[in-house]
Amino acid sequence: MSNGNGNAGGCKTAAAGGTDAAELAAAPESHILTLAVVARMFKISPLALRLFELRGLVRRQRAGNAWVFSWSDCERIALLVKARKAGLAVREFAAVLRAMDEQAPNAVADDGRLQCLSLIHALEARKKAIHDVLDELYRIDWELSERLGVEGTLDNGASVDSL
Repeated sequence: MSNGNGNAGGCKTAAAGGTDAAELAAAPESHILTLAVVARMFKISPLALRLFELRGLVRRQRAGNAWVFSWSDCERIALLVKARKAGLAVREFAAVLRAMDEQAPNAVADDGRLQCLSLIHALEARKKAIHDVLDELYRIDWELSERLGVEGTLDNGASVDSL
């Protein structure tokens, strides 16, 4: 998704891919990655995006008359949204986001990588714990369904009685 250089040029349109101001001016407004467009794109509030900016996790840049996000900012925002859905606090992965900046010093990149590995291990452990409890809950649902004579569900969503 990143345009490789992290500048605002890569954020003009999803289809265009060009980087000059003339293309930005000609692009449909819905394709320019302004605060409002990106907020709609990720189904988050503009205030949340401003908070991410305030924390230094993303940064809009001037492109003509508009302040726009780059595609690399959108990658960071996507990670922010996914991580928040997974129950992580921004502070837990802020180092990873800062390390994603291609111009980050090696020390920042190394800190981000170590934090990334730590998060991977923590989430893998959480994933196993969630899987274990889901297996147990599906088993209990099946047993209760049998006792009550009703259809239960399996982990793939199929009905127990349809097997």
